[in-house]
This record gives sequence, C-alpha cells and structure tokens, in this order.
Amino acid sequence: MFGIILQHLHHRARWCFFLAPLIMLGEVLCDLQQPTLMSRIIDRGLAQHDLNYVVSHAALMLMFAILGLGFGAGSGTLGTYASLKMGEALRERLLRIALLNRKPGGLAPATLITRITNDVTQMQNLVMLVTRGMVRSPMLLLGGIVMSVIVCPDLSPILFVIMPILVIFLLVVVKRSVPLYTKMQQAVDGVNRSMRENLLGMKTIKAYVLEHHQLTRFNTSNHNLQQTSQKATLATVPLSPVIQLMLNLGVVFALGYGGQLAISHTISNGQIIAFVNYMIQITTAMIQTVNIITSFSRAITSSARVQAVLDEQPAEEPVQVTNAQPADSSLQFNDVTFGYEQSRPILNHLTLQVPDGQWLGIIGATGSGKSSMINLLTRSFDQYSGQIKIGGVDIQHLPLATVHQQVAVALQDSLLFSGSVRGNLAYGVSNATTDTLAAAAHVADADEFIDQLPGELDAPVEQLGKNFSGGQRQRLNLARAIATDAPILVLDDATSAVDQVTNARIKQRLQQTRAGKTTLIISQRVTNVMDCQQIIVLTDGQISAQGTHDELMQRSTFYRDLVTTQLGGGQHAN
Repeated sequence: MFGIILQHLHHRARWCFFLAPLIMLGEVLCDLQQPTLMSRIIDRGLAQHDLNYVVSHAALMLMFAILGLGFGAGSGTLGTYASLKMGEALRERLLRIALLNRKPGGLAPATLITRITNDVTQMQNLVMLVTRGMVRSPMLLLGGIVMSVIVCPDLSPILFVIMPILVIFLLVVVKRSVPLYTKMQQAVDGVNRSMRENLLGMKTIKAYVLEHHQLTRFNTSNHNLQQTSQKATLATVPLSPVIQLMLNLGVVFALGYGGQLAISHTISNGQIIAFVNYMIQITTAMIQTVNIITSFSRAITSSARVQAVLDEQPAEEPVQVTNAQPADSSLQFNDVTFGYEQSRPILNHLTLQVPDGQWLGIIGATGSGKSSMINLLTRSFDQYSGQIKIGGVDIQHLPLATVHQQVAVALQDSLLFSGSVRGNLAYGVSNATTDTLAAAAHVADADEFIDQLPGELDAPVEQLGKNFSGGQRQRLNLARAIATDAPILVLDDATSAVDQVTNARIKQRLQQTRAGKTTLIISQRVTNVMDCQQIIVLTDGQISAQGTHDELMQRSTFYRDLVTTQLGGGQHAN
C-alpha cells in the first residue's frame, strides 16, 4: 500500500510527503504544553497572587497556540500538495496501463472507472492521513499519556486501566471492518456496471420497453450497495461512543479521586486540571483515531484494487527491436495460435500469406477468429505463438508506433470522440490538411452529410458521436482510417450499418483509391469480398477454404451457401 504511494510521489511532492509529518510534530508539541502551563498558572500564579507570573505564562500559552497554528497550516499545505500530486500521477499511470494492456481479458471498464476515480481518491485520503492524522493523533495520544503521568503520577493508574480496554476494542473493530469495506467497494463496481449498461444501452432498453426491468436490476445493485455500506459503517459506529464513554468515566474518576487527594494535600488543584485537560486531549486523539481507522480500512481495500490494475503492466517494447523497416506491405501469418484462454484457442495454427498490394477478403461464421486476426496484426494482444510479419519483419520486433503507421483499421464499432468532425477524421494523422480529410470523407461517402452540417468539417461531435446515426458514424470512422493512407488498410465490418447503395459507392471508390495497396476486408456481405484477389473462409480459427470468388464457389460449401442466401446464386453484384 505505502509502496504504491511512494512510487507515485515524485520530486517536490516526495519532499512534501516527508516534511509534512515532521512539521506536524511541532503542532503536537505546542498543544501538549498548554495543560502544563495552565497548571503552573493555577498552582503558582493564582495561588500566590503573582500577576507577573500569570501574564508571562499566559503569553507563553498564546505563543505556543500561534506556533501550533503555523505548524498545522504548514503541514496541511504540504500534505495536500503531496496528496493531489500522488493522485494525479496514479490516475495517469492506471489509465496508461488500461490503454496499453495487451493481454487477453483484463478488467472490465466499470471496475476500471471505479478504481481510477473512487479508489484513487481513497489513496489520496490515505496520504493526508499519513502526513497529518496518523502523526498528530497517535503522537497527541502518546504525548498526552506521557505528560499526564509526569504531571500527576497519582492519577495515572486510571489511564492504565482504560487504555488497554480501548486498544483491544479498536483491534476487534478493525479486523471486522476491513472485509466489509472490501465488499462495499465491490458493490460500488456493481452499481457502476449497471449504470454504464443502462446509459449505453438506453435505445435498446426503450425499444424493448424494458425500463421497469432495468430499473429493478439497478435497484437490486443499489440496494446491495446500501446494505453493504450500512454494515461497513455500523461496524465502526460503536468506536466513537465507546471511546467517549470510557474516557469521560476516566475524567469523572480523576475528578473524584483527585479531589480526595487534593483535600489531603497529596496533589494540587493545578495538577487535577492539567490531568483532566490531558484526558480531554487523549479523548480527542482517540476519536480522531477512529476516523483514521475507518479511512484506513477503506484505503487498504482500495490499495489492493489499485494494485490489481498496476499488476497489469503495460506492454513494453520487445527487447530485440530491429532497426529494419518493412520492405513492403505484404503480410504473413506463420503457424499462429491464440486464445483468450489457453485451453480454448480462437486461432489454431493459422498460416496465411498476403502479397504486397493484394486485396484479401476474410469471411466466416461468428466466432471463427476474424477479428482476432486483426487484433494480433495491430498488436492489441501479444500473447500468441507463431509469427506475424509485415514486409518480412516480425511485428514483435517492430516498435508499436511503426506497426500502427503500417496498419490502419476501421472497426464495426464506430467510436467517435467529443470535439469536431475535423478532429475525429484527423485522429490518426494530426497534420492532415483539409484537402486530405475532404478526400477521405468523399471515399467513405461521408461528404454527403458533412457538407450539410453547420461548419462542415468543424461541426461539433457529441460524446460517442450521439448526434450522428449509426451509418454516419461508420462512414466517419472509415474516413478516419482512409485519411492515414496507411500501407495496409483493414476494414472489419466497417460498412455493416450503411445501406446497399451507399455500400456500393464506398466499395467502388475504395477500389479506385486503394488499387495496388494491401487491403483486408472482413465482412458478412459477400458483395464486399467477392472482387478481392484472394478470399479465405475461416472456420474455428483455421482456414477451411482459400481462393478467388469463382474458386470458392466450387470448393467451399459454406461460401456457396452464403452466396446463394445473399445473392440468390448470382455470381456478381455491385
């Protein structure tokens, strides 16, 4: 837990983290002087009617109060700075790991959001506790006990009876509360997951009139969070009242027993008042300790959840990175095997060669491994056996930036970012000119609606592109990939949401602009792949048939049935 904090405290923030507790010690020492000075004023100044003594010690009390204020403000400022900088660095690293993670599976978006926001906030609170509360409260508690024994040893047995009872009670509560706070954070994940599904799937929910059903599901998660949070909170609720009760009883005994000792002239009135004041300081420190334990319990849970993300370290560049550049845009898959689970391969000993400049069509049933091929080609995942080469160079030996310069991808899930149309089209090539973007939009048939927008290329795009239809988002997504003019273009069902007429126009324009350039087309529409120079049929992660359209009509039953279903047995369609 503290390792995570120290790893994300850099330069000035680290100095602030270590200086803040030291400065806080100054505030504690100033606070501990007050009861002793008050005792002296009563026993010497007031008892002997020495006004000068009273004034001089009152001035000392004021001086210590001002010094304590300065120490406290300084410690708070340094601790806050360290906390905020640590949170900034930790959030940045967690998001980087999430974006660069190239392992199959991984944490779900809902739990990542919770860990990057709520859990990091708990870690920030822990930094504040370490620099302030975890120094001030224990030191004030320990200092109060020591000073009370020094000032009035005759009353100190009261503390030696009360404190062990409270310490045992604290340990029991901590042991019980930490697992409950772990469950509470898991319940927060459940609420976030339900909210995310409901917000992203709002149209589907309304289309099936499932508002009541989804509300019921959300209320179940919400109620679970309420119940779990209640149990966690109730586990620590008794701490403060019990501490207050025990220490108040201690004050009562101190006054009663101390009064008897004062009457017998064993101790002075000032000693009783000083002891009672130290008891009040101890009470305050114990109550603050309760709050620290509550926050510490949450921080322990959050740190474990944050560590789980940190364990998914971002993929590092291969050790044997070569300076060689791909000779051309040819592709090779040599005996490639990949699976999200080792026992269930998605791609099974796949071997394929795509010559430079060839158009390859990829077709197959759902789950046959089509998209997994592209994920490996773009190095979204690096855990596979075999080799994948671009231009004769193993992609594992190429920097990620080089791979992404070689391959541009337009996916079926057409995600747009909030901003402008121009910003989205230039996402893969930030220095693209207006003419380049306009040409890419024309090929994707997106200029048809872009020209109608207020501001055209500078028209606004809402979050996730919600102000565009599904077909429009796909065309913008396709234009974004085309604008990069990458040597290899991959279209993964990139026009599934557009109508047949628009699809035919896009296909014709792509054939003109991408002539002689390596292009991979994954599609369930036969018309999109039938003119490709090579077509492969994937079945259970293996190539079950390979050839041109005419050859596959003779060799592949699956392909022939697909053509018959979609085209009525026709050989060609536009």
